[in-house]
Amino acid sequence: MSVRHKVAIAGSGLAALATAARLHEEGVKDIAIYANGIGGTPYIAAINFVLPENPYGDTPEQYAKDMLAAGYNIGNKELVNEMAANTLRGYELLCRWGVTFAHNEDGSIKLRHVSGHKYPRSLCQTTNLIGVEIERVMLPKLAEAGIEFHRHAQVVNLLKNDNGKIEGFTVVEDGGEPYNVYAPVVVASWGGVGNLLGTSTYPDDVKGNTLGMAKQAGADLVDLEFIEFEPMVMMSPAGAVGEPCPTAMLGEGGYLLNSDGERFLLEVRPQGEAGAPKSLINHEIWKQVAKGKGNPHGGIWVDLRHIDIDVLKAYPWFYDRLIKSGCDPKKELLEVGPMPHSFSGGIKVDRNYESNIKGLFAIGEACGGIHGACRCAGNAASQATLSGLLCAEGIMRTGELNREISDSPVKYKRDDSVRAKYLGELQKIAGKALGVYRNGTELEAALKATDDIIKANDTAKDDLTLQTALAINLIAKAALNRKESRGTHNRTDYPESKPEYEKEFVF
Repeated sequence: MSVRHKVAIAGSGLAALATAARLHEEGVKDIAIYANGIGGTPYIAAINFVLPENPYGDTPEQYAKDMLAAGYNIGNKELVNEMAANTLRGYELLCRWGVTFAHNEDGSIKLRHVSGHKYPRSLCQTTNLIGVEIERVMLPKLAEAGIEFHRHAQVVNLLKNDNGKIEGFTVVEDGGEPYNVYAPVVVASWGGVGNLLGTSTYPDDVKGNTLGMAKQAGADLVDLEFIEFEPMVMMSPAGAVGEPCPTAMLGEGGYLLNSDGERFLLEVRPQGEAGAPKSLINHEIWKQVAKGKGNPHGGIWVDLRHIDIDVLKAYPWFYDRLIKSGCDPKKELLEVGPMPHSFSGGIKVDRNYESNIKGLFAIGEACGGIHGACRCAGNAASQATLSGLLCAEGIMRTGELNREISDSPVKYKRDDSVRAKYLGELQKIAGKALGVYRNGTELEAALKATDDIIKANDTAKDDLTLQTALAINLIAKAALNRKESRGTHNRTDYPESKPEYEKEFVF
């Protein structure tokens, strides 16, 4: 069995939906989406766009400046500037496909102030997560437009011809036999790597082995050391563990406190917690824990007790889960701390979002180079939308759609005994070496341990295991090579760096 399409997209999150939507508008037929889940889309709480009616004097240029500053000026300036310049077009794309956003009583669009942004520019919903709204309206509209969805299909390998061009991928659907999906254009939209580290905010279908899959195909990769840790994830009570406390709560007036009741962030950011970049919050939490001023679970506290109840209820996914877990944010402090949340690295792309391998494009968290060393809050969703839009238009420019492709044999190896032997061990290796704070000794140990697993005779019997080991090995190598603390990458065995970023981020 094999199938053919003009465009085959691996992954079905917002980036994939935006790409498919824009390609359809460009008149492309025979687009198919293959995924074993919906990715992180249902969990999107905010999405950043600079709109003409922004009352704060915001501009795309300021948005780009914020992104580059938050990323410690490591991000690809061409990609960042183009993303910011097209922000209104991304908003209009979602609106054309039926997505709606919350408005204020006076009819103006509601804007929240989230981490890493000079101005409020984050759009949302107040009755549900905006990601739920996106999924609810876009999926049926895309299906009605003829976009083909394969909802239980795991992409397991990329197909590459003798000339070094991508020609499709191999999938396993509903536990059946593997088969090849052929297409002159393949779009990687498979998310990040957080689940490689064990407990994270990632959905289960985003496994992280895809980074290894891309490397096996010969894709150039970038910024792999920068795994984003969400700083304010609930650490207690049990029913709420893993639920991110939105950094927008700081914009609503929330405080971060240590065990002495001190608003410790004010020591380094006297203008207040609102808009503070996540890397700074994570770093200051670590300092409080190191001083013995953290909470029992290794984090700190956030105080929302003084915030109006109607404001809290406007984040229903968060407020309702806390209440159901027996935790009332109007009456008690919340125990929060860092947890793996997103990935700033990935496949290196050009302005068309094409990799160094012809026929392979990458969008959303599958591509690197935009966020640099740290991501502004809400930018995962913005990048997903805008990279999808720009990738679709890039595909039209490249002429890849008309490329002839040939058949190739199905190649896929699975051995459940190998998975049982190594996958748990690999998560422990990654969790220990690639956490919020890293050191050379543990990174070198992780490199050796993953090298040993990659070279083991039985590893080659299972593609998932080999790709997972390779992904962790690549991240550990990148983390070991960056001998400084910058953004989401913190080396405890080197003097703390003081990049210009810290001066630029005083709003």
